[in-house]
Amino acid sequence: MKRALFLTVSTILFIFQPAFSGIVIKTTLTIGRKSNNCSGFGICSISSSSSYTEGAINGIITVDEESGSMTICIDKEDIEKVQPDKANYFNNKSTVVFAEDFSFPNDINIAAKVRNPLVIKKGEYDLTYKNGKYYIEFLL
Repeated sequence: MKRALFLTVSTILFIFQPAFSGIVIKTTLTIGRKSNNCSGFGICSISSSSSYTEGAINGIITVDEESGSMTICIDKEDIEKVQPDKANYFNNKSTVVFAEDFSFPNDINIAAKVRNPLVIKKGEYDLTYKNGKYYIEFLL
């Protein structure tokens, strides 16, 4: 039931994103589990800098505390070009699994203007693909 409600709200927010977008942060990130030397799936590192970093992928984080949601957007082309070994975690998938918690660094929390630090709890999250971009959706 929670998942259906979340999907409905997410879809509505996605359609009306310009009017309800919350805070949008351009990022660079590296896919992988921090505890495994960036192997596997997760977020190994992320920064609010949108300047090029060797081995990093450009992304966008949208945080909307009012609706209690956060979305990470990653360009499929960036994954295939920069970290092609990670494409199998995205291609033809509707969910992704984070095997460990990930706490966002202070620069992201400051940019997001959130009351509580952003954390992705280990678990399974919805993944959608639209117009060449992957979207991972989280509840705050």
